[in-house]
Amino acid sequence: MATAAPILNVQSSDNELAKQTVFIKLHLGLLGNSRKVSSSQVAVDADKALIRVSKTLLDSPELQAIRTLDGDVRHFLYDMCLPFEIGIHLLPLGLVETVDEKLREFSEKRSVLVEVFLAAYPRLCQEAAGRLRTLHNPTDYPPVDEVRSHFTFSWQYVSYGVPEQLREISAQFFQEEREKAVVAMSEACSEIQQVMRASLLELVSHLRDRLGDQPDGKPQRLRESTVQKLRDFLTTFDLRNVVDDQELKEQVEKARALLEGVSTDALRNMPLVRSWVREGMTQIATQMDVLVSDRIGRKFRFDEVEGCSGLSTGSVTGAPWVCRSLLLVHSKQVDRQTRRSTRLTRFGRPNRAEPSVVPLISSTDEP
Repeated sequence: MATAAPILNVQSSDNELAKQTVFIKLHLGLLGNSRKVSSSQVAVDADKALIRVSKTLLDSPELQAIRTLDGDVRHFLYDMCLPFEIGIHLLPLGLVETVDEKLREFSEKRSVLVEVFLAAYPRLCQEAAGRLRTLHNPTDYPPVDEVRSHFTFSWQYVSYGVPEQLREISAQFFQEEREKAVVAMSEACSEIQQVMRASLLELVSHLRDRLGDQPDGKPQRLRESTVQKLRDFLTTFDLRNVVDDQELKEQVEKARALLEGVSTDALRNMPLVRSWVREGMTQIATQMDVLVSDRIGRKFRFDEVEGCSGLSTGSVTGAPWVCRSLLLVHSKQVDRQTRRSTRLTRFGRPNRAEPSVVPLISSTDEP
């Protein structure tokens, strides 16, 4: 366990966020699987100064399985955590044990997948030599022991605040940083409220649409995951509602009442239940539209988010909607109606202090 350095807590009477959450930082180490290829090795009728070519080192479903699991880990954290700065997950204290237990499960699964990949590694290297031929370079393929060291999985809990040591350097600088930190937490509260509201709107609207009929009068196909994702949101809502959004809580209670005792099979096969739940979800979606529209003027910072590109007003490409303007909760895109009604800009919000992250507890599981 790492020892925490002294920090000044960032709390106020109207901002309890710092007392109800902790940050979690995740690190996933993975073997790189591509290398650049010199343009001199490529025959093409074009200016080679404008050509960029790379090669895939290993055609490996075993390696892809690890990548897929890593994606599941990230999506799990996005679903359980709240928005803050890029790369830092804001986790409600009530969910720490749940998240930690799940991360340990992921770590064990990953260790098994890594061993499967390492067992296949010598064969994969031989196959690569035959397929890459003149582009094959033996130095691209390190020994198994070195490859193993690339696969790391660790997470760390950290607290937020202004290091007390800054006061010894400059009282003025310390106060300025403290004020920035207070602003950052205040803005985070607003971000959390927006994301939580948009997430419920997305989930409710999607279920409403899937409970409708096709043009030929037959019911739409309803997947179990569509219902389960909404149930998961409703289950963890009380712990994640760290900003005490009572208007959102009212709509959550309505959704809970609609789904209480109702199975997915009933929604598929009982027209009266299907119609009743759809009508209720429609009413909730209407109310959520109003709540989300109340925050239309908010600016999201997308230009620093990996995977978001080609953004323009009212459009998002390359990453999920709430995409982690600071970090994001849900990995699905918000429905088209919400995206049309929400004005997104390419420009960031005012500068805010970067968090001083002080280790509280660290957990590192090497494969």
